[in-house]
Amino acid sequence: MASTPVGVDNNIHDVKLHIKKGRKRAPFFRYIRINLPRTTKAIALLVIAALGACSLALALDGISPFIGGTIALYVIATVSFGFCVVGAFVHKDIWGIGMVPALMALVFYIASLFGTAPFVWNGYGIFTAATFNSLLFAAIAYLVIRWALSYGMLVAYPDDQGFDD
Repeated sequence: MASTPVGVDNNIHDVKLHIKKGRKRAPFFRYIRINLPRTTKAIALLVIAALGACSLALALDGISPFIGGTIALYVIATVSFGFCVVGAFVHKDIWGIGMVPALMALVFYIASLFGTAPFVWNGYGIFTAATFNSLLFAAIAYLVIRWALSYGMLVAYPDDQGFDD
């Protein structure tokens, strides 16, 4: 007698949906499932808020690693805080839109490397250099969160997969 996992009806759900032909198991990351939709929403909004705060701090500090760099920082901060306000009050799946400020910050960081990036060895203070690097880390953190959401490892509100946290 073949045993099936509890709670899985093979007539309704394709249990081999994520298993590639010629393989016996699904990819490793398919076994990880973190189902905390409201917590994930809060973390994603906090990461984007941190990204906006870093860009605003750099803009107020007068950092311009290239022509128009300060304006770009203000735009990143505005888009980030706008996303956080909309994300806090809208009950829709808006996580793809969060890629806009994250990618803008990533492009700004890479463009700054070709200009005069605010590093300690360029004559900037430790706080400014740390804020500049935090801008990169916040952007990468959101990209990882978005990848995990699209891969199915994380669940973010309003999608709850039938669970609450």
